[in-house]
Amino acid sequence: MAKELKHVTKFKENHLNSGESVIAWGEGYIGEMMGKGDKTQHNGALLVTEHRVAFYRKGFIGEVLETIPLKNITSIERKSALGHRTIRVHTSHDDLEFKTFSKEQEQDLISAIESGRETTDEKSTVTTSTESNIDKIKKLAELKDAGILTEQEFEDKKAQLLSDI
Repeated sequence: MAKELKHVTKFKENHLNSGESVIAWGEGYIGEMMGKGDKTQHNGALLVTEHRVAFYRKGFIGEVLETIPLKNITSIERKSALGHRTIRVHTSHDDLEFKTFSKEQEQDLISAIESGRETTDEKSTVTTSTESNIDKIKKLAELKDAGILTEQEFEDKKAQLLSDI
């Protein structure tokens, strides 16, 4: 990959959380060329970590930081026109549109985002399964305490549920 941008270095120094690392980054901008207000163009870097997608720009006057947790991403949209490559990351409440000129960086970013989303989905499925099995065991204990299940029936079903965790 190209030499690390100052935006990436500063993000790592100031905004990287414990246990988090930058998996991929790309140089580009958010906003619109000649845009004003919310549409002001900000040149910087789009970064992907194990937990989030972040746009970061460190400038003389201040900084711009926009982040979206990977687990909240509902879809990713890609467009390419006249050398501009646009990545738009959507959530149910927000979106982040990033533009770059590098096809290689665009592909690296998309791969990292998709990979992170898949890992996040797997973790949430395991957590949900674990929590639901624990809830089922609690309900079985209530049924046993109420005399509806025998001790043996409770132990058999509990062992089965624990083996699924």
